Amino acid sequence: MEIPSKIGKYKILKRLGEGASGCVVKAEQEVIQRIVALKILFSNLLEEKPLIVKRFHREARLASALVHPNIVPIFEIDEYNKMHYYTMQYIEGTPMVDYIKSSVLSFDTKVDICVELCDALALAHSRTIIHRDMKPHNVIITKEMHPVILDFGIAKSLVEEEQMTQVGHILGSAHYMAPEQAGPGNVGTYTDVFAVGVMIYELMTGERPFQGGNVKELIMKRIQYAQKPELYRPPQMKELNPQIPEKMDSIVFKCLEANPKNRYQTAGEVLKALQQFRTELSLQQAIQKSDQKVDVVPLSIPINKKASYVYPLLIALFLFLAFASFSFWVYYGKQEYLNQAKEIQNKGSQKIQEAIGNILKKIKNLY
Repeated sequence: MEIPSKIGKYKILKRLGEGASGCVVKAEQEVIQRIVALKILFSNLLEEKPLIVKRFHREARLASALVHPNIVPIFEIDEYNKMHYYTMQYIEGTPMVDYIKSSVLSFDTKVDICVELCDALALAHSRTIIHRDMKPHNVIITKEMHPVILDFGIAKSLVEEEQMTQVGHILGSAHYMAPEQAGPGNVGTYTDVFAVGVMIYELMTGERPFQGGNVKELIMKRIQYAQKPELYRPPQMKELNPQIPEKMDSIVFKCLEANPKNRYQTAGEVLKALQQFRTELSLQQAIQKSDQKVDVVPLSIPINKKASYVYPLLIALFLFLAFASFSFWVYYGKQEYLNQAKEIQNKGSQKIQEAIGNILKKIKNLY
């Protein structure tokens, strides 16, 4: 579909991406000179799929209800010459899928990204909204290394009465699809948890846990995994990357349980597990750093030993000379003062003895 150079009050700058039902373009809101992103619904689909406009508006409505730093803000929903679109904040960054391919992120940064993603998705789940299409292609990583979820295209409200999904129609990307999406079963927040597990697995290892040559094969394998999980379970992440802690493996594979009842039920539960893991990891790293500092101490012992011998000797010599000078002055120069001090001491002792004797006499009289 050809996009005009101007849509309403927006000047189109360039096309950013395209999907089956629409595209996303970079645009400028000329009045306030603000750069935004427009998601445009292909107009040729309006007659073929009468519910597509309702679904498109629902996507914008659900996303706009989620105010979170890791979810792209929605500004406006509008129509121009039968072209339906909504505007959102333009996010500068790199697609998450590119970081997965490059493997340039540190393990700690990967954990932080996963925590923030789950925090954003936890908000959606708390509002009874399930995403149903979580995948790295829908996430942008900013220059500050913060993930932002861009697309709620097939999101669903669990309290919505209107049913807009056709029976037998599969929604979601095959690589990240939960077994209940591929076969019979009800979707829920635990469906997003499965997709998050696949994303974390891929981010940590660079490999997808479920492989297939095409969509049909992937869906069939997912159904087989639901029926016999022990036979079709993917390899542990530690087998692909020995540096991954076992605790992270256990978190991810609880997300990837074939039976939804055995998974974390919401992204909020995954968030708590990841936060606890990150805290334990930080503590372990701090202990390791402190051990490394202790190992370095012996290297400075020769210098410390030299200092420990030289400075005390100098101080002792100084004190000896000061004491000798003082003694010489007292003994030879001020002998008379010393004699007077002795007389005062003797008199004081006598008075103290007399006072003690008087006290003892009074005690005896009392008894």
